[in-house]
Amino acid sequence: MNRKSKRRVLAVGGVAAVAVIVAGVLVLWPDDGPEAEKGPERAKPGVVAQQFFTAVTSGQAAQAAALTDAAEAAGAALARTRQGMPGASFAARLGPSPQVGEDATSTALDADVTWTLPGGVPLVHVTKVELRLVDDRWRVHWSPALLHPRLAEGQALAYATTPADGALVDRTGRPVPPDFAPVVMGSVRQAAGALNGTPGWRVAVVDQAGSVVTVVREQEAQGAKSLTVTLDPRIQAAAQAAVDQVAGRAAMLVAVQPSTGEVLAVAQNATAGDDPLALYGHYEPGSTFKVVTATAALTSGVVTADTPVPCPGKATIGTRQITNDDSFELGTVPLHRAFAASCNTSFSRLAADLPPAALPDAAGYFGLTSDFTVAGITTNTGKVPPADSVAARVEAGIGQGQVQASPFGMALVAATVANGRTLVPRLIREFPTQGDAPAALPGGVAGALRSMMGEVVTGGTARELAGYGGVRGKTGTAQFGDGSQSHGWFIGYRGDLAFSVLVVNGGSSEVAVAATGAFLGGL
Repeated sequence: MNRKSKRRVLAVGGVAAVAVIVAGVLVLWPDDGPEAEKGPERAKPGVVAQQFFTAVTSGQAAQAAALTDAAEAAGAALARTRQGMPGASFAARLGPSPQVGEDATSTALDADVTWTLPGGVPLVHVTKVELRLVDDRWRVHWSPALLHPRLAEGQALAYATTPADGALVDRTGRPVPPDFAPVVMGSVRQAAGALNGTPGWRVAVVDQAGSVVTVVREQEAQGAKSLTVTLDPRIQAAAQAAVDQVAGRAAMLVAVQPSTGEVLAVAQNATAGDDPLALYGHYEPGSTFKVVTATAALTSGVVTADTPVPCPGKATIGTRQITNDDSFELGTVPLHRAFAASCNTSFSRLAADLPPAALPDAAGYFGLTSDFTVAGITTNTGKVPPADSVAARVEAGIGQGQVQASPFGMALVAATVANGRTLVPRLIREFPTQGDAPAALPGGVAGALRSMMGEVVTGGTARELAGYGGVRGKTGTAQFGDGSQSHGWFIGYRGDLAFSVLVVNGGSSEVAVAATGAFLGGL
C-alpha cells in the first residue's frame, strides 16, 4: 500500500471501507479497488462525493460545481457562501458509500457537515448527499442544503461580527472626536476607563440582495459601554473661538446649563495653557462677587433692591479706603442701580455692616463653599472664609482680599441665579456628582438678582451686550498682587445657558465683556 495516501481499511457496516483525510475532510467510502483510481467518468458515487466536498473545503467552487448536476447554480451558491463566511472553515465527514447495481441511476449517502466559525464555534448539521447518473457519470445532485439545511435556491450563508465598541458621545449622541475640548477630555477619558466589550457574531441566511432571511445562530455583543459627556459641540466651539480671540492674555470660559447643572463648555486659549485652570484655578472675582454680597444683604433683611444706598466716588470704611472705577459717584441711589453701575463704595459699606459669617453663608447658596467631586474633572469652586474684621469684610464685599473663585465656580453662581437653587454640576451623565444637596435661594432673592443683573446689561457696565438678547450678568474688575494689575470678568446667563468669562490680568472687565459678546455672537 502506498504510504503517501495515508489509507487504512476499516470495517463499516460490514463493508470494507477506506478512510481518507483530504484537505480537512474525513471521507469514508468502500474500497472499490483499482476502479477508484480511474478517471471521473468511471468514478464511483462515493469517490465523486469525496471529490465534491474536498473541492468545497479547499475553496474551489468551480471544481466542486462541475461535480454536480447543476453546475451554474451550485457554483454561484458555493462562491457566495464562501465569500459570505470569511474566516470560517468547512469540513465534511462522509458515511459509507452504498453498493449500487449496474442499472442504478441514483444513490445517496450521509454526511456530517461542520462550519467552524472564527473563535472555534462549530455549526454542525447532517445532510443526505444524493448522487445521480448523468450522461453515464455520477454527479452530486445539487441542493443548497448540502451547505446548510436552511438554505434555499438563490440564498447563501453570511457571517458577520457585531462590534462591542464602547464610545464617549457628546450630548447630541455623536462620538467625541479626538481634538474636542482638549482641556478636559484627557481626564474624562481616564475616568471613563475601558469602554469596549466582547464582540458578538451572527450567521444568517441571506437572499441574492444580501438581505437577511433568517438568523441561523448568533451571539450578542457583551459589555460595551457608551458614556455621555454633557459638553455641547456648538457651545464648546463658540467658547473656544471666543477665548482664542483674546491676544496676549490667558482667557477662560466655562458654560453650565442652569436647569440641570450639566457642564456645556470648558475653553482656554493657548496663553492659558493645557492645565485646566478654568476648573480649579483661584482668582479674585472682583465685582462679580457682588452677586453674593447682594444676596447676603438681601437675606439679612437690611435692604431690598430698592433701598437707597450712598455711592460716593471714594469712601474710608474702617481702615480701608475704597474707590470706584475712575472715582465715579452717583450720590444716593437704589441698591439695584448701585449694582448695575458696580459701586464699590456701596457694596463695601453693606459688607462692613454684615456679621462675619454672612458672606460665606451667602456664598454657600451658589456652591462657592462646596466640595464637589465631578467625575472626569478636578474642580474647586472657590474659597470664602469668614471675615472677622471690618477691613476683611470691606474687601470681601467687592471680591477682593481673601475671597477667591474659579471660572467654574463663578459659572455656577450665574447658573444658580437663573435656576433659583444651588446646582450640582455634572460632566458625565452616567456618573453622578458627589457634593452638597441643592438648596433654594431665600425667598425673593432670586427674582431681585435677576432684575439687577438684567439692569447691568440694559443700563449698567455691560451695555455692549444689550443686543445679544436677554442677557443678564455682572462685570468684574479684580485687582490682585500689589493692586496695580486687574483681572477682567463677566458672569451671566441667557435662557438656559449660564457662563463665566475670565481674562487674567486683562486690566478691566471690558475685555471679558468683549469675549462674552464674541461667545454669544458665535451661537
